[in-house]
Amino acid sequence: MSEKRAFKKLKEALSNGKVERRLDRVENIVGAGWPDCNGCFSGIEFWIEVKEPTEPKRSSTKLFGSNHKLSQEQMNWIKRQILSGGLAYVYIDTGGWRLLIGGRIADSINDMTLDRLKAEALWLAKVPMKDKNHWEGIVDVVLNRKV
Repeated sequence: MSEKRAFKKLKEALSNGKVERRLDRVENIVGAGWPDCNGCFSGIEFWIEVKEPTEPKRSSTKLFGSNHKLSQEQMNWIKRQILSGGLAYVYIDTGGWRLLIGGRIADSINDMTLDRLKAEALWLAKVPMKDKNHWEGIVDVVLNRKV
């Protein structure tokens, strides 16, 4: 799955035809580090960087060891967003797991194993997801302003 397809799945699951939920992919050629998507749920705006790394064979290997790392510009943007009181997240889809990581730890994500990221996740799901309502957990994270 590409990051574009991961975003499409995320948007379909979260928007689900609900007017009070907006999630848009952002293509920004002006500034480095801007997240992939901007959303607003019931008046609360947030940003999400979408990543789709390949799971390493060893559980002791960093998930972003050699693929799809957060760039320094992305880490800096997310950190500034959090420090200014905004909401920013990293959505990770490995094909086997889906996780929503709070922006407060953006500068550490590249150095974490999948198990550590799962422990830090604000929301996670094993794929395939049997309960489609499980996606609502992401909405709860945003509406409760967790970072």
